[in-house]
Parts: sequence; C-alpha cells; structure tokens
Amino acid sequence: MLGLLYIVLSSVFFGFSNAYWKKAIQNTPFLQVIFMRGLYTTSFFGLCYLLDLRWAIFEPWLGTLPDFSAEQLGLSFGLCVFSAFGLFFFVRTLKTEAVSLVAPISSINVFGLLTAVLFFGDSWGMNQTTAIFCVLVGLLFIFRSQWQFASISSFWKALGGSILASFFWGVSYSLFRFPIHWLGVLPFTFLLELSVTLFVGVLLVSQKHSWQAIPQRPIQVLALCIILGSIFLHISYQSASVTQIIFIGKSQLVLTLFFSHLLYREKLTYLQIVGVGFLILSIYLVV
Repeated sequence: MLGLLYIVLSSVFFGFSNAYWKKAIQNTPFLQVIFMRGLYTTSFFGLCYLLDLRWAIFEPWLGTLPDFSAEQLGLSFGLCVFSAFGLFFFVRTLKTEAVSLVAPISSINVFGLLTAVLFFGDSWGMNQTTAIFCVLVGLLFIFRSQWQFASISSFWKALGGSILASFFWGVSYSLFRFPIHWLGVLPFTFLLELSVTLFVGVLLVSQKHSWQAIPQRPIQVLALCIILGSIFLHISYQSASVTQIIFIGKSQLVLTLFFSHLLYREKLTYLQIVGVGFLILSIYLVV
C-alpha cells in the first residue's frame, strides 16, 4: 500500500511539472531550459549519491548500494538516453500546442503496459483489457473538443510528437526496474538526470545554439518537481508492480489538466471531464 502512495505523490509533482513546462519555455529556447534544469537535478542527485556512498546517509530508506558491472552500467545509460527522447518530443510539442492537447496523448501508456507484460510477466486479464478500453475512450472524449476547434496541422503536430513521447517514456519507464535493481535508486536517478543533460547538451552543440540569458526561477521550480517526483517514483518500483505504476500514473494527466487550468485558464469542457472520469476508472481497475 505504501508503494501506491509513493506513485500518487510522484504523480502530483510530475503532473504539475508537465503543466509548468509550457510556462518555463514560453519565451525561451526549450533545449536550453531542459539543459539548465538538468544541471540542477544532476547536481542534487550527484551530491546525494556521494553522501550516501561515503556515509550511507540514505541507507535506512533506500537500502545498501549494490555492486554493478560495466555492462549493467552501459545498458542503464542506454536506457536513460532512450528515455530522454520522450522528454524532448514532449517539451518540443508543448512549445506550440496547448497542455490539454498534448498531455492526454502523451499519457497513452499502451507501450509501457505491453513492455511490462513481455519483460516482467505481469498478468493480463479482463481488468487490464477493460482498463485499456477505458483509457482509449477517455482520451477520445478529452481530445474530441480539440478535434473540433484545432487546425489540422496543429492536430497532426500534437499527435505525432505526443505519441513519440508516449512511446519512449512508456517503454523506458517500464524497463527502469532493471537499472534500479542493478544500480540502486540514487545511482540510477543520478545517471538518468546526467544522461538527459548530456543528451540535450549534445543537441545544443550540434545545432550551434546561441546561449541566451533566461530566468532561473521557472527552471528551479521544474527542477524541484522533478527531484521530488523522481524520488517517490523510483522508490515505488521496490514495492509496486510495473502495471500498477503505469495505471496509477494516469493520475498525472488528471493533475496536469487541473494545473493547466489554474496556470493558463485552459478550460475543461464537459467531454474532457467525462474523459478524465474514464481515466480514473482505468486506474482503479488495476489497483
């Protein structure tokens, strides 16, 4: 039961950060914002890792740091870079499209659920099938109002970028159980943030991006949400199944839509509210 609470807490922080990304990148280059956020999160988790390595400060909560091989470290790094593509496509699409349009599509976790079944042998029964149906129906209701009023080009841009984000995030988040088991929670979280920061740094250099002075407060808010959300999410892998993490994580979408209404006055229509109801139902079917 404690694992489920950790998932909910992580969803609160990730749900807010998903909505807050648009504010942070509104008038600034999105790659630079991701990179600066990564410097904060990488520094924090790197410091925590060093403290735990030297004095075992977090051992009572996270357990003893395991020994890992170079092969396990390499595979973990590759998976982290794979996950970074999800953040790239999500934030890039969010730069031009509404949160209420991008968040529902990127939350489709069919890729993650299939990965959990194939790699971990998570059970698949009537509840899981019904939950998938509820997710699809819910997204249809949420997206229908946008379908009616958004332009065709806007629709395809949001659809393509969001589905790619869903694919990279869904597969990698399901497989994160492997590197967390190999490396431990803190080393893996540090590696994940370091990998994302290096990935974006390479993109900035390859695009010959000119550095701009940007406000630090929005980036610091994002970093804090990512730090807290990551801690709760990665701890939950120790006591909850991947399937539970995938479906309970759908509460992120509900919270993202709520925060987008508060931050940007993006109004929820009746159809969107019905859609959110179906997503909540999908969560309870697999808990």
